[in-house]
Order: sequence, then C-alpha cells, then structure tokens
Amino acid sequence: MTASIITIGDEILVGQTIDTNSAFIAKQLHFIGVKIREIKSISDTEKHIQEALTEALKYDDFIFLTGGLGPTNDDITKKVLTEYFDDELILYPEILNKIKFLFARSKKPFLEVNMQQAMLPKNAQIIENMNGTASGMLFKKNNQYILSMPGVPYEMKGIVETYIPMIQAEFGIGNFYHKTRIIAGIGESYLAEMIKDWEESLRNEKITVSYLPNLGTLKLRLTGRLDQKEIIDSALEKLEKEHPKYVVGTENETLESVVCDYLVSKKQTLGTIESCTGGALSKKIVNISGASTFYEGSLITYSNRLKANLVNVKETTLEKHGAVSEEVVREMAINGKKILGVDYAISISGISGPSGGTKEKPVGLVWMAIATPENVYSKSFNFSQNRTRNIELTASAALNYLRLILLGLYIEE
Repeated sequence: MTASIITIGDEILVGQTIDTNSAFIAKQLHFIGVKIREIKSISDTEKHIQEALTEALKYDDFIFLTGGLGPTNDDITKKVLTEYFDDELILYPEILNKIKFLFARSKKPFLEVNMQQAMLPKNAQIIENMNGTASGMLFKKNNQYILSMPGVPYEMKGIVETYIPMIQAEFGIGNFYHKTRIIAGIGESYLAEMIKDWEESLRNEKITVSYLPNLGTLKLRLTGRLDQKEIIDSALEKLEKEHPKYVVGTENETLESVVCDYLVSKKQTLGTIESCTGGALSKKIVNISGASTFYEGSLITYSNRLKANLVNVKETTLEKHGAVSEEVVREMAINGKKILGVDYAISISGISGPSGGTKEKPVGLVWMAIATPENVYSKSFNFSQNRTRNIELTASAALNYLRLILLGLYIEE
C-alpha cells in the first residue's frame, strides 16, 4: 500500500514555516508498513489543491493533506475538497458545541466566523480534533482514502494518532516490530565499524538496521517482523550490555531525561554555569517535566567581568589562560557549585564562531568542567565552524559528559 503527503500553505513555500508535519506522518505510516510514494508542498489555491489531489489519486491508497482548515477566508481547503468530492457542507451541532466550549473555557469571545469550523462535508467521516477547533475530514473514493487535517502540528498529530489504528484495523497491516536506541558520544561511521559483526548477524535474520543521526545524538533503529520481537529485544540488550558508554536509552529517552532520572532517584541537585551556550544547556534541562525537583538554575557568565564577579574566577586566571581554558572552567564549576548550593555543577566556555578563533584556540573549541561531590572533571571538545550547530552540540556534549560521570562510565583520557 502506498501513500502521498501534501502540505498546503504559502508559508511553507516561502520558508516562513518548516514542514515538520510530513516527517511525522511519514514516520507513523512507515511503522505500519505503508510506503510513502511522494511528499509535496503546494500553495493554498483551488487550482493547485485540485491538481495535486488528482495526481495522487492516480497512484496512492492513502492521501494525507495538512493545512488550510482555519476559520478565515484564506483557508480554502475544506471548500475545495467539498466541491471536488461533489459533497455539501452542513452544520455539525456537536462540533459547534465543542468549539463554543473551548472558547468559553479560554474566556475568549465566540465569533461568527468560528461557526464555519462546524460546517463540514456531509458525506465525509469527521475525525475529532482533541487539540483544537478544526476537525479532520476523511473522504473515500474508489477504495482510496483522503484525510484532510489542520496544519498546526500538535493538532495534526492527534488526528493521525487516531486514524492510524483505524487503518490497521481495516486493512490488517502493521505486522512490523520496531525498536530504537538513542546513541551519544560516537559518530555514525565509528559506531557502524564498532558494531559491524552485531549488525551483520541481524541482517542475516532480515532485520533492518537504520542509522538516524541528529545533532549530538543518533537513533539506531531495528525493524523486523512481529514474530522477530525476541530477536530484536535480545540484540538490543546485548548492545546495551557491551556498549553502555554509548547507549543512552530508548526512543522515548533523551540525554536530559536520563540525567534527570538519575538525580531525582538519588535526591541530588544540579546547576549550570554557561558562557558560549548562553542558556542553551539550561533550556534543554528545564524542558524536562519535573526539572524543578533537581535543577537549581543557571548563571550565564558570557563576559569575563561576570565570570569574575558572579563565580569568582580569578582575574589572574583569566589573564594568563584566557576565558576558553581548562583553568577557567574548573574555577567556574568549583565556585559555581558553592554559589548555587548544588551537588553537581557543569561549566562551559568556548568559541562558537564564526569569528573569534585563533590558531591556538580555533572556532569550535569548547572547554567544560563538572564539579561533583568528590571530584572535578574537565575536558575539551572541538566542534564545527557553524555557530548554531556548535551551541547545540556543546549542550548535548555537556549532558552526555555528565551522564557518563553519574553512571560511573567516564574514564579520563
């Protein structure tokens, strides 16, 4: 079975909005064995919507559309689809009541234009939007299914997660088993070389091994049949046992969540002292629900003056070694730990770029230190020439560095 994904909206075509919807939909369909034939983005005009739909109906069993279902005049998808499938719009009282309730709960006035979102195609199957006011609409034509959804990502996700089990139940598909592990601290090519024998044994079982790299981490995903569940689970257990330094956790875990779980379980606290990352590390930490149970906060000491005034880095240390140095980050971590009153403190200082580098200290050089109840660790990293990537990579590296120390897996080089 094949599918196409069509995202509707000029904001995507001009680069104002990044299309994350297609990636999410494609991932969900892949997990149940539906092959994606095409992903395209089109402008929100009647002509382009009709043409894209006509083309997709030549090939695909499922067509997923996102965007253009809002209450304003420029949201035309619903009108175009209703006419395309020779349908008519009628008022759905239960949908209207739900929309009015949502407005009342948020203490916003209900406008006449909002009533339009309760006007839906008579012959379509309406899929409730649990996260918003624009309902999903499922059309059927010649045993092909067309699902139109709002473009707001969290609203779209809820509808897809409702519809996927419906596909599986009707077509009996999804006889696949997927399992993923998050990897950190090693590049894709080095990992592939390290586990080549392990990977070969899985390929002999017709189990697919996929490498899905991201900034700072990568996902290692195994895909097989449902009856190969024990083989896949056993293989991943072996991987975790042999390489605990690199295996962070399951697909639902992150570097920050693993650190969080450890510190909460030990009733210990963490603080951060950041320079070149400017709060990027603390942002990752506070994105975790429950961060307040272990995270005390951050000191952003971007300038040398604040390094000296806020965390008592000696002027002589800064003058002799420079802000990006082992000596400075160690003082930042030791003093920051005392000032914040925490069990663990991470300090970071580096050259994010693209300017500011020298021959001795090039762009991408980062020093970080971690003060623990018993010791102080320090380590340098060399990242890329790209400022945005350097900041993200530094934050991830700091969390992984802390993870290794917390779990007793770090060996000083």
